[in-house]
Amino acid sequence: MPFFTCTVNEIGPAADGTETADPVIYMNLTDAGGSFVNHWFYAAENSKDQMLSVGLAAMSTNRQVEAAIDTPHVQYSSVARMYLLGPAPATKLLLIQNFVPVPTTLYGITIGPIDISAFAKIRILAAAIGSGFITFALGSGGLDLDSFVLNAPGPAGALTRVYDVPGTELYIEETTTDSGMQVQLALFGN
Repeated sequence: MPFFTCTVNEIGPAADGTETADPVIYMNLTDAGGSFVNHWFYAAENSKDQMLSVGLAAMSTNRQVEAAIDTPHVQYSSVARMYLLGPAPATKLLLIQNFVPVPTTLYGITIGPIDISAFAKIRILAAAIGSGFITFALGSGGLDLDSFVLNAPGPAGALTRVYDVPGTELYIEETTTDSGMQVQLALFGN
């Protein structure tokens, strides 16, 4: 029986299920390795209560589970075992930068290089107040990683993005349309 590292998307009882005695414990899982996404399974009869507890613990602590699934590619297959995995690696603040006011230049401001070699993932949080918009461009290892625009004010005035680490160092370039705009940028690694 194969094991999968999974995110528990949903879990709970159903009085009208037929796979086990009432109540059936259904769970919606996503495999971290990509084998299945948002698939429904049910807890095996002899450990329904325990799997419900493990699933709820995983959801409330934002942790993954290791699940032994009879036929993982078939919806509503049985989960015979489910173990709560340890917490994700600690997050480290790599950069916090305030721009008040943000200068308007042809090429913008470049921050970096920032050493990201020790991390599997990086998370960028950007928030802007004022008027106009600001464009961010991210690069790593000589490649363009991403670009995004923040509008201020409004709901698009803040965002968070997560990336798998594409190299050993990161460059962040920002350009804006309004020198009165204030921006806070934070970078985290884990």
